Amino acid sequence: MTYFKDLSDYVYQSEGMAEVLTAKNVGWLEAGYDFAKADPSTELLDRIWEFCKISVAQTRGIHECQLCSDGAYFSERSGETLLLGTSEIRVFSLEGDIYASPSLIYHYIDRHKYRPPDVFVEALMKGLQPSEQRYFDKLAELGLEWRY
Repeated sequence: MTYFKDLSDYVYQSEGMAEVLTAKNVGWLEAGYDFAKADPSTELLDRIWEFCKISVAQTRGIHECQLCSDGAYFSERSGETLLLGTSEIRVFSLEGDIYASPSLIYHYIDRHKYRPPDVFVEALMKGLQPSEQRYFDKLAELGLEWRY
């Protein structure tokens, strides 16, 4: 995977995407780069899990975590299993900010105690949710393809 500093401009897989001018990177971790850490709350893990169920910018391969050597990432939560590392997620704040993260962000938060920026967490908790049609309308408005 490629490292991007949190809140830097999103450019990964941005060819032809309308969001390229406004999206910010969050959670693009790689070995050799420090990152903030904190024990995640159950609420944070539950919420990021819901976003990881909606695959955006699907890739053809699996990006493995460079912080550990567990291989491909089938993660489980509440009886559900997801393959992480094959796509991205989008988080939208109520103020119109867009955050782009690898789906491995769940693994990074859960396993490596990655602490995302506060503005991202606020958008995750209070912004558009995958349980709302408005979330999918926003993805469509930006020309982003997605799947469950």
